[in-house]
Amino acid sequence: MHDTPQHTSGETYFFRDHGQFDELRLRLLPELIKRRRHAKTLRLWSAGCSTGEEPYSLAILVDMLLPQREGWDILILGSDINSAALAQARRGSYRQWSFRMAGPTLQQRYFRPQGNQWQLEERIRAMVTFRACDLIRDPIPGGDMQEMDLILCRNVFIYFAADVVTGVAAKLAGALSRGGYLMTGHAELIGHGVRNLHSRLLTEGVVYQRLAAGATSHPSTPSHPASPPRVRPIPHPPPVEPRVPGQPPPVPCVVVPAVPREDLLATAREFADRGEYDLAEHSCNQALAVTPLSAKVYFLLAQLAQLRGNFKHAATLLDKSIYLDPHHVAAYLEQAALCERAENLVRARTLRRAALNIVRTLPDDTMIEPYDITAAEMAQWLAQ
Repeated sequence: MHDTPQHTSGETYFFRDHGQFDELRLRLLPELIKRRRHAKTLRLWSAGCSTGEEPYSLAILVDMLLPQREGWDILILGSDINSAALAQARRGSYRQWSFRMAGPTLQQRYFRPQGNQWQLEERIRAMVTFRACDLIRDPIPGGDMQEMDLILCRNVFIYFAADVVTGVAAKLAGALSRGGYLMTGHAELIGHGVRNLHSRLLTEGVVYQRLAAGATSHPSTPSHPASPPRVRPIPHPPPVEPRVPGQPPPVPCVVVPAVPREDLLATAREFADRGEYDLAEHSCNQALAVTPLSAKVYFLLAQLAQLRGNFKHAATLLDKSIYLDPHHVAAYLEQAALCERAENLVRARTLRRAALNIVRTLPDDTMIEPYDITAAEMAQWLAQ
């Protein structure tokens, strides 16, 4: 039994950390819905949900992505140790401050004004079940808390001692279905090896996926010293022989082609997907030595900086990425998420509007990297 107290995070609002919700809306939830389309089941859990904005945000996303849900068995669970917060969550009534990162269109679509508060529509409120849960002491998985397709446990681990973090993460991993996802706050599990979880680097940080049956298990973050990267070295021209005065200059040697930057970038992404972040950064630096003006490389370095918790450096790298490629939509959205995290909400909205303006100039069927959705779909989401 651990003596570490479990706190609840009282600071929450709808679509908190819009960057992670971009990943949920544009990538993870569509993937899970497609995977479950035959069984017609979907199980989502917001662990440490406080006053309910997070699980209700999930319910809104499900309503947007799956408006026709007849025949589906959908569980959206919100849990917290704080009974007062859960009571407020069940009421589904919120002040304007809870909508500071939700657009007016979305707010007016799903809420109705009620005095100085906004009341969530009953049909959305009914999609979420709330339950008291102590992540440290309660047996997990158990009851409804098992075979989850997605677990959000964000800004909760920061309250735990290091040994408790590993234990709770292992519990949550056990509650996932095969192929299910665990999304945490940025850098919360870095350095904590959790077996049966594979780290997957997305546009907005890392998400952890439970390995499918028969897959090789390894900790989500390597606990042993990294081996030297197996990447091709950058070729250098042979040394120039000293010239003897009066002799003609030597015939120029054939220049050895440089290693393609895309190969090094692909290698860096492969290392990052395996949780070998030092090697990923090494490959990025090699790529910059070959092509120093690559917006994609700076973007990946920004992701790696965020995983280390160095958000100021990540912002600098994203600025470079946007400077080198003014149409890099993902870089604008990631920078907006960093501003939101720093409570610079005005600039966050400005950057998201800039991304929306870029997307609107593109043909509707243009695929937006690295989200694998069309410009029309991206514009619809950003305009909410």
